[in-house]
Amino acid sequence: MKRTPVFVTLLAAACLMSAAGTALAMSGAGAIALEFPIGSRYNGMGEAGTALAQDATAMWWNPGGLAFATDVNPARLEFMQSKLVPDLADDIALYWGGYAARKWGGTFGFNLTYLSMGDQEGMNDGGTSTGIFSSNMWAMGFTYGTRITTNLGAGLGVKYFRDNLAPDEVLQDGRGGSGSTFAVDAGLLWKIPSLKANLGVALANLGPNITHVDEPQSDPLPRKITFGGAYGVVQGEALSLLLVADYLVPLLDWSDENDDYGLGLDFGENEWGVGTELAYAQSLYLRFGFKKGTGEIEDSTWGFGLDLGRWVGKQITFGYASVPQAKGLDHVNRISLGYDF
Repeated sequence: MKRTPVFVTLLAAACLMSAAGTALAMSGAGAIALEFPIGSRYNGMGEAGTALAQDATAMWWNPGGLAFATDVNPARLEFMQSKLVPDLADDIALYWGGYAARKWGGTFGFNLTYLSMGDQEGMNDGGTSTGIFSSNMWAMGFTYGTRITTNLGAGLGVKYFRDNLAPDEVLQDGRGGSGSTFAVDAGLLWKIPSLKANLGVALANLGPNITHVDEPQSDPLPRKITFGGAYGVVQGEALSLLLVADYLVPLLDWSDENDDYGLGLDFGENEWGVGTELAYAQSLYLRFGFKKGTGEIEDSTWGFGLDLGRWVGKQITFGYASVPQAKGLDHVNRISLGYDF
């Protein structure tokens, strides 16, 4: 197995490994900030959104869905915040913001992910404090989605990722506290009106390994392919009901010959989620789901949403979701806000 710097391993384990079971499902992957599902709507429905997301969060779920994000309004802002381990540490949290606008015959989007890993205290070999420092990870991405046909959308995104786990000067060998890389996402979303259904497929995080010390000790990105489906059971002005499902397979195939992860399907680490959404007057939404992930995660999800347009005259949406983060720990909250221009 590849070695990573001892300090980095301990820091990541202390901050996230015990709690972010979902994010660390792809064993061996780095850049875990890229793995937390975005948007309370899809989190509440079993963390399934590959065939459904058609808003700014489609940049995370399926770039193909971004092709339909500005059908009604020309631009949309979306934000999400989630404390990842509130029962262990209050200063470890995920923040995501995305903007999508009608542009160049399709939809162009920009997003920013920020994972705060809190403050740490550095120690020298003698056990003396060397001061307090902060740890974080962040990613910046651009995505473009357009329609190939009336009901088929395609999208492509690029992102830059960087982590700042520790200043080099606090590490024993004076290096390896930060790293960066880039990645590409792609996806297709196919609407089938005659069946009241959508189908989606998305590739995410295809890019070079992230390196802290040297290439032999680098870690792969959480590469994955996800298949999704959505079905409108009831579609009406007063009431509507839909079902969604996602099936995820990591593109991280371990090679004993190369002693490293290659690009291949690892069905032993697959995940899936199913969910449902009940809508009343297209204003009040109740969501339920079930998530089966690696790390022995088998648990329910739930949430609700509000579209305030009918009452305040502005296209403002609010969403809340409760999701499992790791076996044996309490659920964590995802809170989202959206605004259509």
